[in-house]
Amino acid sequence: MNAIKLTYITLGATLLFSSCSQEEIINHGNAGSDRRIIFHTALPAVTTRSQVITKEKLTSFQLTAFNPEDENLINKETGHLKRYIESELLNKEDDNPISSEKCSWPEPGREGNQLEFFAFYPPLSESDATSENSPKLVNNSKVTDNGITLDYKMENFSVAEDITDQIDFLTAHATGSMEENLFSGISLTFRHQLSRIEVKAKGSHKSCDIEIAGVRITNVPMQGNFEFQTSDPDGTWTGITKGNAEYIFREGDAIVTVGANEVSILGGKIDGSNDNCALLIPTTDAAWDYTNDVSNSRKGIYLNVLLRIIDKTPTTGKGKVQYPYYDNSQGLNAMNIPREYFAIVTATSTVSKRLYKNGNDYYSDTALTQPYTLASGEEIREYGWAALPVSANWQPGYSYSYTLDYTYGVGVHGPDVTGNVSPKAGDPIISDIIGVTVSVNEWQGLNGSTTHTVEVPGA
Repeated sequence: MNAIKLTYITLGATLLFSSCSQEEIINHGNAGSDRRIIFHTALPAVTTRSQVITKEKLTSFQLTAFNPEDENLINKETGHLKRYIESELLNKEDDNPISSEKCSWPEPGREGNQLEFFAFYPPLSESDATSENSPKLVNNSKVTDNGITLDYKMENFSVAEDITDQIDFLTAHATGSMEENLFSGISLTFRHQLSRIEVKAKGSHKSCDIEIAGVRITNVPMQGNFEFQTSDPDGTWTGITKGNAEYIFREGDAIVTVGANEVSILGGKIDGSNDNCALLIPTTDAAWDYTNDVSNSRKGIYLNVLLRIIDKTPTTGKGKVQYPYYDNSQGLNAMNIPREYFAIVTATSTVSKRLYKNGNDYYSDTALTQPYTLASGEEIREYGWAALPVSANWQPGYSYSYTLDYTYGVGVHGPDVTGNVSPKAGDPIISDIIGVTVSVNEWQGLNGSTTHTVEVPGA
């Protein structure tokens, strides 16, 4: 048995949205400057470059407030507690305090009322209010003889499948009254509610060169309901739906040739650099058990890397592509391997176009209506998927950086390889198995590192 070694990193994240409530809008009384609520924002420093929101980038947020002490906001029959401030969009300029004419303290005589404030970033768009599957704010708060239940959530929150379209999600909670906070204002300390995932590669295999053209993070939470909390600033995720997050290289991206130095394989997204990450819903979940659950019916997590292996051993055919397989020699069902196609500029190994194959022809669109003709200096390259089972214990506000060490192997065939003819799901792709190190850092400072070992079958 060979071993996949894993190491985990932990860091932090942000997001904002708009409301589609049927509640009546409350009149906040005098909106003059003497009763206007002032807000100050804070966000923990981020210690690594990424597309996550920093304090300087947090230029707007959406805010809701409850006033459980105002009997006018309580439905006498059901106990339903209406919102005092209904999902107001607030804009921030530089480091100036934030205020709005629509956000003012309660009328005279209620200066001591304690308001509950909930804020988030990014805001919901107007189209979200009309789309059935878009995120929506739902208020089921109640006041009963047993006390107050603040039940406020965002339903159908989702992250984009394309990693480059994913957005950081931030929330904040605070309490305050006019009596205590008229002059000092309300301090909103935002917290990152997503987990940040990096995937990097390094290592030179002893007998082959390895090129990478994309990565897919498979069977991870992609949609759920976020419940705002007063006792737990991280909130609670429920109603999770799994899916895949991916980055497949696109026009202008340079194909990664694995070497001694670590390099991101999630594409060039930030200021032209490769310091990229996925922003995913936190989860604690098991890895794909390719020994006892080959078809992955339990939806275990695995990384799927899109790569090409080229032989560099002179005695066995230097320069020959070893993977994805091109023929059925040695009992291999070569065409059972899922693969992707690219037009590549040979001199620079950059992507000209992602292609789609039908028979012997290639097209530049999935509908197969645009035939692709190679330009001078271009070639078509095929890449196949290599799976790596990984477990997850992703917490909100942490970053997990996976570094794939290709010195000894490239992984196994994933559950999308079907049938009983070799290669089968779970079979090693070449003689050894890839090693993975994942270091763990908290966004607000080093939090140590942990190493785990996963046993996998050798060739």
